[in-house]
Amino acid sequence: MSLRVRPLITLLSLCICISLTACSNTPSALPTPYKAAKNKDGYGYSSVQLSNNEFRVLFKATDKTPADMVQQYVLQRASELAEKQGFSHLAIIKTDIEKRPVEARRITQENAPQPTFTNDQQCTMSGCQQVAEPMPGQTQSNVEKTLINDVYYSILVRMANTSQALGKNAIKVSDIEPLKEE
Repeated sequence: MSLRVRPLITLLSLCICISLTACSNTPSALPTPYKAAKNKDGYGYSSVQLSNNEFRVLFKATDKTPADMVQQYVLQRASELAEKQGFSHLAIIKTDIEKRPVEARRITQENAPQPTFTNDQQCTMSGCQQVAEPMPGQTQSNVEKTLINDVYYSILVRMANTSQALGKNAIKVSDIEPLKEE
């Protein structure tokens, strides 16, 4: 097999492996980014309106997501809802956290042992000769199963247009800094 074809086959194998694992229902053992949950069991934020000025906001994440980030995600979503509903203040009335164990997948790569040089024949009009060329490094990808926790963090949030209507826990929506894209 040509030395130029090997890296392409290795790359193609890696892409296929990642594509197949991405399509499975098994979660990845990676941090969850700020995003809307795509369905009832999906990772990300979701919300339910309980009354004119109350919402339950939930963020489902893997335990690989730092706890402070999950809290920021829920607060960010609450502020987005308050703005959308025309409220200038919000207060967190109740918080709840639940962890459930789940099997997840983790992709690992191993460097395969390799010879330092391979011999190849190089031919020109004046004849052929043996040429030693370094062989590109080859990696092997493995999909491992690991046990992680799904984290369900929810808040009950009440909204109003004055801080007095919400009491001492009122937060001005404009004071909540938007999340920075990473």
